[in-house]
Amino acid sequence: MNILILDTIHGGIILGDALRDMGHDVDLVDVYRGDLTCQGSISGETALSKTYDLLIHPVHLDPAHPILRSTPCPSITHHEAVRWIIRSKPRRNFSQSHDWIEVSGARGKTTTATALASIMQGNGILHSSRGTYRYPSEEYITRMSITPASLIPVSDLLIENDWCIAEISLGFTGISGLAILTSDEDYQVAAGKLSARTLKHLSALSCKKVLVAPDVSFVHDSVINAGDLTRVCGTTCMYSFNGIEGSYENLLLTLEGYRVPLQLATAAALILGYNPDKLENFASLPGRMKIEKSDGRMIIDNASTGACLKTTCDAISLLRNSHDENFQYILIIGQEARAVCENFSDEEIIGVITKEHPDQVILVAGDDRMDTSTISDACKKQSIPMTISHSIPEGIHIAKQIPSCPIVVSVKTWR
Repeated sequence: MNILILDTIHGGIILGDALRDMGHDVDLVDVYRGDLTCQGSISGETALSKTYDLLIHPVHLDPAHPILRSTPCPSITHHEAVRWIIRSKPRRNFSQSHDWIEVSGARGKTTTATALASIMQGNGILHSSRGTYRYPSEEYITRMSITPASLIPVSDLLIENDWCIAEISLGFTGISGLAILTSDEDYQVAAGKLSARTLKHLSALSCKKVLVAPDVSFVHDSVINAGDLTRVCGTTCMYSFNGIEGSYENLLLTLEGYRVPLQLATAAALILGYNPDKLENFASLPGRMKIEKSDGRMIIDNASTGACLKTTCDAISLLRNSHDENFQYILIIGQEARAVCENFSDEEIIGVITKEHPDQVILVAGDDRMDTSTISDACKKQSIPMTISHSIPEGIHIAKQIPSCPIVVSVKTWR
């Protein structure tokens, strides 16, 4: 066939190479930059002057794009093209098998995929925005985007592996026996003309079985809601399905950003026939909130580019849930020097202090956008001692001068 592929940035080149290997003639158009340096690249004007048997486009392309509107041939999405290509491979029957698990959603994809991979049996590949890893050794292989076309090179890694958990953007390819929809938040794509939620729901219809988060409503012949298989109470996750039942404890269950992904990983394990109790050992992901013990005290480290009022309150909530009612703690809060463009505002820092009332504040004031005197006044009004530090290590050193007192670190910084 003569095939036209739109968008070389988000996987079009991979699709083109795979389809040429299958014997097709392929042209590519970079619809976003107009780049002509890739093999087979042509201009949009040239494409409009030619005849094609099939058009392949990304789901996020403006439906009013001239090539989409004016090319008189059948069209499919990148997601659908990936399903066709992988199913055409001669090696294994990749489709409709639990060997493949696809994970999509507006949030929670990486945590869900990583948590599930941590308790899968046998050998496998985890492909996520953090990178592509071989399991159970957790050996780093490479890093690719989570555009659907990346599943083609990922599939080449599966010759001797039993499973693949793949994080996918904006929906599912349909090659999996189990698709996991982690959230149902909606936003507009394709020049503001299409709903991301609708695209994900439509793509899920091609999947054999769909697992959704507890708060997601979705109509499918084989949809399973994680809330029907699991229940979370504080730091405990209880589960029951197909004769497998039990519970496990994990402090991360008190955090919204981990609770739903852990429920989904638990439910997915049950569907696959695994006992999910090992999720009690699942720890926070690198670069995200983590819990550690040092000199007999708990330290919750929430320092990241995304540190803000909400994540700080979440970290403090986690600390409260793991201590007696009258415990004392130290809050290290602020921003390292010009760490990020959007600073941790004085208003949010004062908001945390006012709401959570820590027993001591260590303010990391490495940025001249911070009004330390205003924050100091807010602490004085609540009789909270405040010390100024210029870095996270210095702040932790100061905090550790008070024996056994737990610490929350919530500083905006690059990591």
